[in-house]
Amino acid sequence: MSARRPDEVKAAVMAALLSGQGVSEVAEAFNIPIPTVKSWIQRDRRKGDASAASVKKPEIGELVMAYLRETLETLRVQQVVFRNEKWLSKQPANELAVLHGVSCDKAIRLLEALQASGLANSEPSGDASA
Repeated sequence: MSARRPDEVKAAVMAALLSGQGVSEVAEAFNIPIPTVKSWIQRDRRKGDASAASVKKPEIGELVMAYLRETLETLRVQQVVFRNEKWLSKQPANELAVLHGVSCDKAIRLLEALQASGLANSEPSGDASA
């Protein structure tokens, strides 16, 4: 019998999948067997809009938004570190190449998601540097 995982973990997994990450990548990141992730996807598809990974729709929306907010804040802080020339000069070139590639890829995916959602044309709220 498989271990029951918290709804928050399921929501984070589903959010990662929705952001474009692959099943294998998500399974590895969350230390969850690939068949478990696939079963959550299948269960979600069968239930349609009624549920996602056994979490009520309003709850999953809140969990996904909280997860995305934390992820984006973390990425923002990481980008500040990546701008630090002293830190950059100590990093191996191959690792910087990977860092650059991943950062660019994720930024492009975020831009695509914003464009698809229609938020790309809206005015930003608040101070972007905060």
